Amino acid sequence: MTHLEPISDSDVRRLLMSESPGRAEELTALLDELKPVWLLDRESDRNLFQVFPGKPNQIRMGLKCSKRLQVHAYSVAVILSSIGKPKQERDRILAPVDQMLNWAVGVDLTRWLSGRGGHLPAQHVLRATDHELPKDVLQKVSKLNKIVGIRFYKSAIAWILLHELGHLKLGHIPQEGLASMMQEKEADRFAAEWMLESAADSAVDEREFNRHCALFGMAVALLWLTIFNVFFKQREVNTHPEGYDRLFQVLDHVIDRSDEQEYLAVWQSVATMLFIHMESASFDFDETDAIHMNGDPRDEANYLIDRISRFERKK
Repeated sequence: MTHLEPISDSDVRRLLMSESPGRAEELTALLDELKPVWLLDRESDRNLFQVFPGKPNQIRMGLKCSKRLQVHAYSVAVILSSIGKPKQERDRILAPVDQMLNWAVGVDLTRWLSGRGGHLPAQHVLRATDHELPKDVLQKVSKLNKIVGIRFYKSAIAWILLHELGHLKLGHIPQEGLASMMQEKEADRFAAEWMLESAADSAVDEREFNRHCALFGMAVALLWLTIFNVFFKQREVNTHPEGYDRLFQVLDHVIDRSDEQEYLAVWQSVATMLFIHMESASFDFDETDAIHMNGDPRDEANYLIDRISRFERKK
């Protein structure tokens, strides 16, 4: 039986408050109304963030998957810092990203295969281990990228928790099929709008920074949910939309096209992250792909997502 331990409500409130700087009163009212009990699972390897409506309402979180999410956040911070750099410098900056993502993805890949009687060779680059991410890999990440990565991670966690709170606030009940998928999209929208409205309501000199952190936090969380599609095609459930669908729809709704810096930075980071995952998943790329991957970064991300949706790994 899975052992769940309580998490301090004040600790979770503190995290959510730090990522909702302009909506402190609304957040307090929301949590006081819903009265969620926060529970931590330290043992499960699976991606675990779940809401269980009831008396009391429960929101469960996994510790191990949270660590993997943090590594994804570091990776996005590194990718962002490489944009616009000369190729040699960009390659140097991006050097640790493959290792970080291989470690983070390896757990999910190994678990999925073992559940079906399969396994990876002992020396396979994506074979999961019981060890933490090697320290020498993190040492290659600059101090600034670690600081930015931690902020993206907190924003990603906040978006996920607000998604679960959205289910409760919107009165969602367990469903299957289209009804369930619509609920997931409504909760995605609830969390995204909450974070961006909070950024807009924060202090004038912090608004742009808070908005960008919120956007990158969403991108980190949604890219994390898309990994399964990259490696395993479509999921075997009918309760949630595919990760790539949620990734594109949420970001396309919230990214400001009129803000060139925001538009390019977020979409280019997303496209780069997708490309790295796809290479690890043995997707082939040739000169035909290059035509679609040297223009608008939103179109590039959309092109890669289209290939993921068709699971077109070989040309």
